[in-house]
Amino acid sequence: MFFSDSSKNLIFRVLFEEWPLSAKEIYSRVEKISSKEISYQAVHKLLLSFVEEGIVIKIEGKYLLNQQWVEKNLVFLSKLLENLKTGSKVFSFEEKIIFETIFEVDKFLVETCKRLELSKNDEIVLQWIHFWIPLFVEKNTYCEMREFILKSNFYSITPNAKPIDKWCAEFWKKLGVKEKIGVKFGFDNSFFVFRDMIVQVFYPIEIKNALDEVYNSTKDPSKLDINNFFKTVFEKKTRIPVLVSRNKIVADELRRQVKSCF
Repeated sequence: MFFSDSSKNLIFRVLFEEWPLSAKEIYSRVEKISSKEISYQAVHKLLLSFVEEGIVIKIEGKYLLNQQWVEKNLVFLSKLLENLKTGSKVFSFEEKIIFETIFEVDKFLVETCKRLELSKNDEIVLQWIHFWIPLFVEKNTYCEMREFILKSNFYSITPNAKPIDKWCAEFWKKLGVKEKIGVKFGFDNSFFVFRDMIVQVFYPIEIKNALDEVYNSTKDPSKLDINNFFKTVFEKKTRIPVLVSRNKIVADELRRQVKSCF
């Protein structure tokens, strides 16, 4: 397997070959195979971000790759390999995935965006039950999500128009991102569309109710207890089905309908 000489890829290389390892053990191995100078602090910071994103897990002070993350990525890689063998130039699939928390869904979306290599030429459309991304920018996952949004031509709508939704929309509008609240759309689930890819998220009723309770009761977003909100709602254990599919006709129509709202 080929690994580029970046700190992230070298950490992957080390953990692919041996596990579990402590942060110092990983740093020692990365230092030996890297052609560039790298600090222990940099390696440790990357490991913490991998843990937050669900790529790596930490058990008794030692790190190893998250089996669930590996299995999810195998879905994409196995389908790509199948297409390469058959000579197919169309990457077409439909995959159902189950997540346990809202945060896990958001981490999956970030990982998907990383693979997509977004640019300003790409039109991304999104409908979500509520807007919340700017609320948790101190977390690496949402910081990365912010960067992906700013790199693309982004259109986002929500059927809700609570003070938090409004605050989030204003945040993005100041950065030139197209956001609109209170939009009644034909689909009642959340979805993300990029080129011919459609990611649909089906939040269960108890999660929708938990979100609505906070959004309905918060009149001043600046007074929201963000850490408690994240812990009690975004890390609340549940069952969230996500459907990933590729269908150019459907993707084009969803993109047309969302853009028509602006």
